[in-house]
Amino acid sequence: MKGKKKRFGFMGIGWKSKLLKKRATFYISINKLVVDGCCLEKGDELYSYLSEDEQDRKIVLVYLDGKKRGKNER
Repeated sequence: MKGKKKRFGFMGIGWKSKLLKKRATFYISINKLVVDGCCLEKGDELYSYLSEDEQDRKIVLVYLDGKKRGKNER
C-alpha cells in the first residue's frame, strides 16, 4: 500500500527535550519515568529512525526494547 501512512498511538506520557551538543554529536533526553518503566540502563543501545507523521512533520521513532526495526515495517 504505497503512500499510506501508519498512525502512531500515544501512551499518555510526553516530555520536552533540549538539544545538547558535545563535540560533533547532538543528544536529546528521555524522561526518567520512561527509562525506569522500560528497564533501561546506562549504556543500553536504542535504535532510532527518522520518519514523518500524517501531517508531514519530521519525527524520530525510537525503539526502547533495543531491537532493530522489523523488515516489514515502514
